[in-house]
Amino acid sequence: MSYAITIIGKLGDALSNPLAWLAGFGLAVLGYLLGEPGAAFYALWTAVAMDLLSRLISESVQHGGFWKAIREGHIQSDKALAGAKVKIPAYFIMCVFAAQTMHFPYEYAYVASSIIYGIFFFVELESTCENFIEAGVEEFSWLKRFSKRKLEQMVEDGENSGSNEPLI
Repeated sequence: MSYAITIIGKLGDALSNPLAWLAGFGLAVLGYLLGEPGAAFYALWTAVAMDLLSRLISESVQHGGFWKAIREGHIQSDKALAGAKVKIPAYFIMCVFAAQTMHFPYEYAYVASSIIYGIFFFVELESTCENFIEAGVEEFSWLKRFSKRKLEQMVEDGENSGSNEPLI
């Protein structure tokens, strides 16, 4: 009986805190929109993080070290945030689309989700390779070409599929 009273007390505390309500509601909406993220979701966001990290490495190498690049203004939070403040919400919206396609009543709805994640993953991979090439690591040039070729193939396949054929 005391366990039930404790639960009711905690529930009463949570109901009286509007910030807790808002956070709970926000997390519930986020959970619904993204569903249960799979490996492709995590791979994409890992690739986004690696792109940002490789950009820092590239700027550091090009300008004589991390601290020197910061002092000279080559690495700035507002400069990095300028691109990220558009890219991250755009990718998030596309992740919502990818997650919601899983609710379509088609047998192969997961293919659309995989295509969305795949395209963005290869975009990030190409960008990361470009950053390392700028830093002087030429060994990434083959991976950049591979990534670019895969992106072009995906786009060409989408254009050649015909307008009367369903994608899913």
